[in-house]
Amino acid sequence: MVGIVKVDTLQNNAGTSSVDMDYVVNGSAKAWAEIAAGGASIPDSFNFSSIDDDGTGEYGLNYTSAMGSVNYSANATMTFGHVSGGNNLRLVRVESKATSSVEIDSAYISSSIFTSYDIETNANVTVHGDLA
Repeated sequence: MVGIVKVDTLQNNAGTSSVDMDYVVNGSAKAWAEIAAGGASIPDSFNFSSIDDDGTGEYGLNYTSAMGSVNYSANATMTFGHVSGGNNLRLVRVESKATSSVEIDSAYISSSIFTSYDIETNANVTVHGDLA
């Protein structure tokens, strides 16, 4: 049976705390993904159907349900920075956003040079905004 529950406020059983449903609907992540080392797979995710390898350190994550516009917030993080033989900070960033996907780049910075690099450890992407 399919149904719709309409409420203004969500409250705990004790009645000691509550939240307006606008915060629940608008504040919840609309997509998130754990990207495996190497960028070859997504071991766990919500609202991402696949990942594609667009070149060294460049990946595209494709939504299962599209976003309503490109005016959403996408954040990418890597689980650790690596220092080896110098100050080589590993990072991941959002390169571009579309309603059907988000593109990310991973790299390292050494001696003020940004160099594309495949994901060495797990990376994460979280998306907030309106679905189509």
